[in-house]
Amino acid sequence: MGQGRDLTVRDEMKEGGGEIAFSILEGKDVFQDFGVSHTKEMHLIVVRNDLRHFAHLHPERDVRGSWHVAYTPPAGGTYWIYADFVDRENNGYTLRFDRTYSGDVGSVGLAKDFARERTVDGVRVKLEPKATGSTVTFTYTLTDEKGKPVQLEEYLGALGHSVLIAPDGDFFHTHPSSERPVFETTLRAGTFYRVFIQFQVAGKVLTVSFDWEQPPEEED
Repeated sequence: MGQGRDLTVRDEMKEGGGEIAFSILEGKDVFQDFGVSHTKEMHLIVVRNDLRHFAHLHPERDVRGSWHVAYTPPAGGTYWIYADFVDRENNGYTLRFDRTYSGDVGSVGLAKDFARERTVDGVRVKLEPKATGSTVTFTYTLTDEKGKPVQLEEYLGALGHSVLIAPDGDFFHTHPSSERPVFETTLRAGTFYRVFIQFQVAGKVLTVSFDWEQPPEEED
């Protein structure tokens, strides 16, 4: 997914290990015309293909233009790796490559859970979704153990980062549309998405997931 240029991604390490290494190519040349999006040149989203395991990483670029970041998966299996970035003209790109890791896979398969409240590190996160046609708005409320609102801190230039991924790999990376943690995006009708949302509270990044089924298109 992207616009403006014909870019591809090349995995520099075909098998497991404790690092992800890759290059972005424009034709046969290594692409280096990166801009900055939310304080970083590269956002790397890693999720196992049953949507059970998630990571949001920030690789570093070496002098050859290859990207590197330490990563050891929590379980074996096939992982989708999304390189999410902009060029210097602020055109956005999302390129995916897959990596299979050996080892115990643990629980497998997509397990849907439509609960609308989660508690992480003493912070209760409540989701209120609203769908209007193909557009969906996710409003989040964060409170402490006593029910008082918590103070959100800026995380990577925003009050939150939200990644939505469908079982077929369809991918969206969104940010709040206002000063409140309200996220709005357009999704495929009748499609299930797992929503991974990240906030920063008291210097710590909280990662929470919710499930969402985009309503089917209304018939005339």
